[in-house]
Amino acid sequence: MGGSSKQVTGYRHFANFLLFIGNPIEKVLGINFDKRGWQTPLIGEQKNPLPVGVVDLPNLYGENEGGVKGLIHAKYGTKTQSPVDFYVDYLAKNDFPPIAYPYQSYLTFKDFYLGNSGYMKEMLLWPKRIHVRNDGRPQWYDEKAEIPEISYISEGKSWSELPVSLSLNCRWGGSSIGGTDVGGTATIGTASFPLFEGETSYQVRFMGAGEIANGDPVGAEPSLYASSIFVHEKGMIPVSEKKGTALPPLRWKTNAMPNFDGYGNGPIVRQFYGDGYFYWGGGEFHYKLATSLNGANVQLLRNNTAVFNFGVNAVSPDWLFTEGYLVLEAGLYEVRYDVGVRYTEYSKVRPLIHFTAKVALSSRIDSGDINPIHKIREIITDDTAMNKPESDVNDINFIKAADRIWDEGLGISWSITEKSCLEAINELCGHIEAGVRVNRQTGLYEMVLFRDDWFEESEIHTLAINKIKSMSLEIANADEAINQLNVSYYNRESIKDSSFSIAENASIRNLNGRVNAEDADFPYFMNQRNAAVVAQWKLKQMSSPVWKGSFTTAEYNARKWNRYDLLKLAWPRKWHGTITVRIMKINLGIGTDVSIDFVEVVPYSSNLSSDIVIDEPIDVAPQPPLACQYEPFEMPYYLAVMALGQRQVDEELSYENNFGLVGVVAEKPQSNSLYAVMMTHSGIEGEEWLRAATINYEPVADLDQIISRTSTSFTVKDSSAIAELPIGTLIKCGSDWIGTPGEWMVFQGVDPYTGVLSVKRGALDSLPQAWGINTKLYFCGNDVAYDSTEYVAGEEVLVSALTTTPSGMLENKGSIAIEMNARAFRPYPPANVKINGLYFPEEVSGNPILTWVNRSRSQQTGGDILGWFDGGVTLESGVTYQLIVIMIDASNVETEFLNVNVGTVNTYTVDLSTTPSSAKQFKIILKSVRDSYESLQRFEHYVVKPLTAPQNLTAIYNQ
Repeated sequence: MGGSSKQVTGYRHFANFLLFIGNPIEKVLGINFDKRGWQTPLIGEQKNPLPVGVVDLPNLYGENEGGVKGLIHAKYGTKTQSPVDFYVDYLAKNDFPPIAYPYQSYLTFKDFYLGNSGYMKEMLLWPKRIHVRNDGRPQWYDEKAEIPEISYISEGKSWSELPVSLSLNCRWGGSSIGGTDVGGTATIGTASFPLFEGETSYQVRFMGAGEIANGDPVGAEPSLYASSIFVHEKGMIPVSEKKGTALPPLRWKTNAMPNFDGYGNGPIVRQFYGDGYFYWGGGEFHYKLATSLNGANVQLLRNNTAVFNFGVNAVSPDWLFTEGYLVLEAGLYEVRYDVGVRYTEYSKVRPLIHFTAKVALSSRIDSGDINPIHKIREIITDDTAMNKPESDVNDINFIKAADRIWDEGLGISWSITEKSCLEAINELCGHIEAGVRVNRQTGLYEMVLFRDDWFEESEIHTLAINKIKSMSLEIANADEAINQLNVSYYNRESIKDSSFSIAENASIRNLNGRVNAEDADFPYFMNQRNAAVVAQWKLKQMSSPVWKGSFTTAEYNARKWNRYDLLKLAWPRKWHGTITVRIMKINLGIGTDVSIDFVEVVPYSSNLSSDIVIDEPIDVAPQPPLACQYEPFEMPYYLAVMALGQRQVDEELSYENNFGLVGVVAEKPQSNSLYAVMMTHSGIEGEEWLRAATINYEPVADLDQIISRTSTSFTVKDSSAIAELPIGTLIKCGSDWIGTPGEWMVFQGVDPYTGVLSVKRGALDSLPQAWGINTKLYFCGNDVAYDSTEYVAGEEVLVSALTTTPSGMLENKGSIAIEMNARAFRPYPPANVKINGLYFPEEVSGNPILTWVNRSRSQQTGGDILGWFDGGVTLESGVTYQLIVIMIDASNVETEFLNVNVGTVNTYTVDLSTTPSSAKQFKIILKSVRDSYESLQRFEHYVVKPLTAPQNLTAIYNQ
């Protein structure tokens, strides 16, 4: 009898191959398989090129088509590069010598999974070569070789009309660090955030338009103007982003401080500093700066030269406020700021830096384009192109041109296989409205930019009328003036050719609405902004009637003139005075005669009444990564056990009781994001960010009501998202800010009719707390993303969650700081605490009787997770309870009345008979202690004595 047979349903295909890119490159910015989104396997966390990258997308093409997976070895075309090891082995087996292909960049794929279709799908590469030349040498004039990628912010406004402001380190605070109720709300932009007990500090970073009131900004409390970044002590949480604000990221240094209060909790001190770039259209620039309590330094630079410096020291509590105007030239500017040390404790509103600048461009510094002047120079001098000696290039002139194009932001990118040098130079010049010439006096190559101010007045030639022997004239663009350009360019974001049209309205009206259109192609511009800027210059020239022609002269100096020079030309038979013409060609005739072709110059900077019409895209571009809401935390003992196993955790704690892990939960920000990346940083300056884990998004719900410490049922805004979750799912609620850890709950179900959510409160090592509307609940369960690095108490870990989508990964623009507290080693706090049989009574009569139940870390690692209101278990070995009672008089002066270790009992009667009559209120604190480590959270409640009725009153009646 035969055995059962297996049916083959498909094959997985693997291949080894070399993929040549071309000449030397710097890095491969991305690889896009089948236009499914850019991957960056060959770029490190610091944007540096990697020799080997990993692609792990086995399901990229779908369940049936498979995907791609494997190692990619990169060679970047250096002179001394060595061959890939496995390729050497392959050549040796086939009796070929090892080949490293010096000066050639290529990718080598080893046993690379291609998918299930049997062929390699289209692969797009994004190589970068800007800072090295074609032969591998460092780039000429490298500081202006890379032009940041910029984009238009149209919104119906011109490029110099959009206000953008920058303000830093603003905050609003409540009462004391002690944690009394704050009440009210903090308003940031259009969003309000309720303030509850323990929330004592807010910080805000501005990214939108906003104004600081003249004079003392303190008067703005608590409204915090327009804002898009909401910050607490832990770091930054994105709320919204205003497109196009070219603002720098906020960074900080952290320094230690002495203890601030009786519990050993000191304020965190941060030194705020940063830098960034923005484009300025030219003209008046308005700035406002204010500071208090400390110094602030601001510097504005252009071409690495400071154009504005401001430094001040303000003495507490005085404020210093200043504003003014600068007249700045058009171009790219860098802003550097250092606002010094700021304490993350309660304080007034402290706006520090505020610029109001009319800009309409934003920049991405990390992925710029090459300066076309550098590309033209390389074509002239490279041995694979024109191969002219570098001494044949007028470097002073080329530097001037490179500076101007860099200021204008007209970067280009290209990839060509075969093209004549002359054709390539002409195409590049057409992209930037320029020309290349050989100076007839020096024999050097020069650039001429067709700009109004390129030549000094002294460099413009003149010619007497009597020196002109003959003149031939015609009016260009008189009858068939071009009044519309159909512009095409390459849209890098959409990975395809795109187009738009520019129409000259006045010319169309003059022709009774008739449109004469012509095409303008800019294949080397990667964004609409650059194409629109140059196309408007071209349209201005093509729609304006101008004189063109040629003349013959015997003027001796005319033989010294050069192509593209400017000449002030007089010809009274046709026009009054002189017109400025550009020399387009010089022909040396017989004897002393010189024939010159010319065209009248149209000022490129003059006004153009034009409209830009952009067709609606047919293909919807993939949504870029958006910032996700996330909450990092030090993992409790239970979650550490779920991650590593109880034996390993106990062994780690027996060796180092300060041991701790950092976990994180995150909310899915968009439909096309499958996961986020957990990045961590030690907080030490100079250290690199490390990729710690992959974050699988948790189901999330937001509170739809305020809940008290005793609420176990409440409504959330979207109960359908959590209705199918299993009973017993752990819930992360609130933020583990320094000194104010959040709360853990346990999911108990959702009423299908009312949508009311039922939970257990105060699970694991947490206590029930009051929470406000919009508080986020993360239904994360036992399996949370965590950093496998083992940290110790006292360390501060910066955590960032970066959204990933098929189009890439979010840039790291902020982080949240977590201070390690040996949480896994600390005992759980007492639970189910009652005072005179009641939960959290407002007043007590007589001597209050406290009762509570035990909790144990080791007991909570199996079975159902207990809530705070559940019954007790066997007390963890070595744990005792510490009871503290503090008296508070009418002037809010606190005096410790009782501080006693009550041992392992579960009840205690506080004798208040000896307290003075001035004691109006009592703060009762109950916490667990083991091996000198206190529970992370402690029971803390305020009670008052009820008013007693007066006795032995005597009534006196007055007639």
